This record gives sequence, C-alpha cells and structure tokens, in this order.
Amino acid sequence: MSSEIEMGHRARIADRLAAIEAEIEALSDETAVISPDVSIGRLSRLDAMQHQQIALAGKRRLEDERNRLHEAIRRLDTGTYGSCLICGGEIALERLTYQPDAFKCVPCQQKKK
Repeated sequence: MSSEIEMGHRARIADRLAAIEAEIEALSDETAVISPDVSIGRLSRLDAMQHQQIALAGKRRLEDERNRLHEAIRRLDTGTYGSCLICGGEIALERLTYQPDAFKCVPCQQKKK
C-alpha cells in the first residue's frame, strides 16, 4: 500500500477516533448511575433506567469500534494494514475506505455467514 494511501487511512482513523471520544463524552450524563433517592416517580425511574441502558449499549458499541480502530493503527504501524488476517490476501481499497478497521477480505468475511 502506498504511503499516501496509508496516510489517508491514518487521518480518517484519527478523525473517527476523535469523533468517538466526543460521542462517548456526550453519553457520560446519560450513562450515569440513577440514584434511588432522587424523587422522580416509579414510571419515570423505569423510563430513565431504560434510556440509561440504551445509552450504555451505544457506549459499548463506540468503545468496541474505538478498540478496532486502535488495532488498525497498530496494523498500519507494523505494515500489515490492508492484508487479510485469515488468508493473507489483500483487502480491497474500497473496503478499507468504507471500513478502515476491516481486517478480513470480503471472501473471508462472507465465509463467516
């Protein structure tokens, strides 16, 4: 992979990581523990707890994506970015552009299904 393409992917990954950090920070209020001594009513408390669980699930998804992106940076640093970890073949540039944390080529990804 050319260094220019590699730099573009590195920049795209860095931008997405910054966006993820901002989103996680924005979710911090929604994922905070709901104190039982706050008087909000039983149904309102259940609704607040449901919203908290939805926010926690979203935060976990963002954290998982952040981890995959950090792994993609590690692969960029070691020179293995763009190579399928299953078959060793090349991952299509279009796939990496769309999903910079991809570590499988399309044929290997489809075998999973």
